[in-house]
Amino acid sequence: MKAAWRFSLGAALALVAPRALAKEPSKAEVQLAKDMVKDAIVEAKEGRCADAIPMLEQAIAIHETAEAFLSLGECQATMGKLRAAVATWKHGEEVAEAQKDKARREAIEKKRKETERRIATLRLELPKGVSGVVVTIDGEVVPEASLAAPVPVDPGARVVEAKAPGREAFSSRIEIEDGARRTVEIELPGDGKAGPSEPKAGLGVPLGTWIAGGAAVAFLGGGVAAYLLAGAHAEAGEIECSKRLQCGADRIDYVRTYDGLALGAWIGAGLAAGAAVGIWALAPKKAKDEVSARVFVGPASVSIVGRF
Repeated sequence: MKAAWRFSLGAALALVAPRALAKEPSKAEVQLAKDMVKDAIVEAKEGRCADAIPMLEQAIAIHETAEAFLSLGECQATMGKLRAAVATWKHGEEVAEAQKDKARREAIEKKRKETERRIATLRLELPKGVSGVVVTIDGEVVPEASLAAPVPVDPGARVVEAKAPGREAFSSRIEIEDGARRTVEIELPGDGKAGPSEPKAGLGVPLGTWIAGGAAVAFLGGGVAAYLLAGAHAEAGEIECSKRLQCGADRIDYVRTYDGLALGAWIGAGLAAGAAVGIWALAPKKAKDEVSARVFVGPASVSIVGRF
């Protein structure tokens, strides 16, 4: 519980007064930082470095001590972050020297040198004549100036990726051991020229074809309906005329009207079907494709014959 309380208080101090402490931390702040370091060391000894690291970082933000840097570097090294540990210890040596803490400076220096020998390196061999190459290791961009020299990396699984304009991307996963010296030959196939891409033949039917085809079906359906209504009125008229001396003019008008509607609908269906075929034929296709089609319109049907 005390450790959690100190951690919260330390976090508040580190955020609220990062360099209100630039002068000199108060005695209470120094004591708080020391207590946080002690709590963090307990966490580290019990195998909880993931919890100890933020506590140590906050203690250092309040008041830098050689003991805090020594413990922080040990936790970082335990978690496989060797490069971070070496950087922490280098700064810790300077703090220990300034605080005249000879014992801890020597302890930090010894650990730093031992750990530096464990850091692996990757030599990146780039293809000749390729410009604009961007290389990343575990997602971290390698500065262009560092590409010519071996790049320090932590042991373990590393992912090397590279890309360049007009080239195929490169990706390789490498298992690297402590202190290993490995070379990665980066391959970026391609001529570096971004040539025009070959147009692909459309596999789908153009939207205009669907619309015109739908209209053709609607006209065709309307024409058939009008034709049937005209026939029904003509038949009813015949029956009516057989019973009367004079046929009703309204029957004749109905038949003529529906016949006219049927004819107009079929003409519309034929035109819409022709438009659908035309749109489809003019849509982009492979050069070797040949399109030919003819539309036949009948009294109750529309037929499309051809090669598509």
